[in-house]
Amino acid sequence: MAEFFPDAPDYRLRPLVEVPVEDTLSELKKLLPELPEQISIWLDSRHMIPDTGSGGFAYAPDIINISFDEHFPDKAEQLKYLRGTIFHEGYHLVQGHTYERPVHQYKTALENAVYEGCATVFEREYAQVSPLWGDYSRHSDAQLSEWQEVMAQITKAQYEEPGSKLYPNWAFYDPTDKQRWKMYKTGAWIVDRVLKKSEKDIRELRHLSAQEILSICDEGIEQK
Repeated sequence: MAEFFPDAPDYRLRPLVEVPVEDTLSELKKLLPELPEQISIWLDSRHMIPDTGSGGFAYAPDIINISFDEHFPDKAEQLKYLRGTIFHEGYHLVQGHTYERPVHQYKTALENAVYEGCATVFEREYAQVSPLWGDYSRHSDAQLSEWQEVMAQITKAQYEEPGSKLYPNWAFYDPTDKQRWKMYKTGAWIVDRVLKKSEKDIRELRHLSAQEILSICDEGIEQK
């Protein structure tokens, strides 16, 4: 099911990840049957999360970029998070939240947060990992709501403007308030609220746009 690009910067790592990637994709296909029959894997270190020794990026509807630290000391923990990464990025592929050829184009930073929140909740629930970027337990609802309001005012163009610090500050680390993963945490919080209100499973959101998901949360629509 997986095809590895031989010209990728870290192609030499293929023997370390090929079996877990193949096994995880086969497992994931049963949960997300819309996944392509063949997924291409680009190995490089650009999306590395140092805390987990792995990382990923949904580049296109049939391409996942994977980062893998060959020197990460706790291999069992690393492989657990690699599995979560593939679940996360696979959800993006099905939902259409990809860099190239996206099905759903987000219009604001908040909509991007919703797509990331969906994938984060999915990996938490189905890969049975505890993604650090999805743990909002130390933040109050007031704080998360404030972040939600601010991101709703950031347009896609502002978010992605070359040289702008908006995306890395919200997605990864904001030096002004020393907070990590604000976008991911807010997205996971929103998606959890939607699931609670609608009594849906996260898999049932995989074909909805961010706008549709936010409408459930904002209007409190009870759907089953």
